[in-house]
Amino acid sequence: MEAAGRRALRAGLALGALALVLQGLRGWLASKRYEFTPAEIAQLARHHAGLDHELAFSKIIVELRKKHPGHILPDEDLQWVFVNAGGWMGSMCLLHASLTEYVLLFGTAVDTGGHSGRYWADISDTIISGTFRQWKEGTTRSEIYYPGDTIVHQAGEATSVQWSAGTWMVEYGRGFIPSTLAFALADTLFSTQDFVTLFYTLRVYAKGLLLEANAFFSTLGC
Repeated sequence: MEAAGRRALRAGLALGALALVLQGLRGWLASKRYEFTPAEIAQLARHHAGLDHELAFSKIIVELRKKHPGHILPDEDLQWVFVNAGGWMGSMCLLHASLTEYVLLFGTAVDTGGHSGRYWADISDTIISGTFRQWKEGTTRSEIYYPGDTIVHQAGEATSVQWSAGTWMVEYGRGFIPSTLAFALADTLFSTQDFVTLFYTLRVYAKGLLLEANAFFSTLGC
């Protein structure tokens, strides 16, 4: 009985500590200054929707570098990397990454679909070309989105997702970004076992973090 009581006490203390950490994290995310806004990224992508996606992406990168100097990865660090998650397969090109934000280009050259994932982050996608279908949890009908449309995936939500071949979009995420990696990398670790892609993904995220650290210390005059 005494041992059971000690285990219960330890479990209670651990849960209490976790609750405090989560509350602190929530407060930090709510109060911090962000480099980008969802509306800014959506408007920029919408302005180029309907163009050839490669042309649109090149224009978007140029404009983001003008508006956010020092926060977009240089050309030599831009790389299209496969993403296998939730049963679907796509490709991403990371432009910006920190602990609380990311901006990336995403899409697929083949029809694909699966589970969206459930994150501690708000994610919005604005379509450049192709179509995207979403079936929200708790509903019996899906919706189709077209070039210029923005899809918002709130933190904690889960949906069924489907991309038609040739669908390309600009994605912005805000929240505790490391929490999204478990879903993003799960299929790579336990299904495809494509450890080269795993390396590419972690490497480009690390480059994004280093770029942001450099920008932060630059503002301090270091």
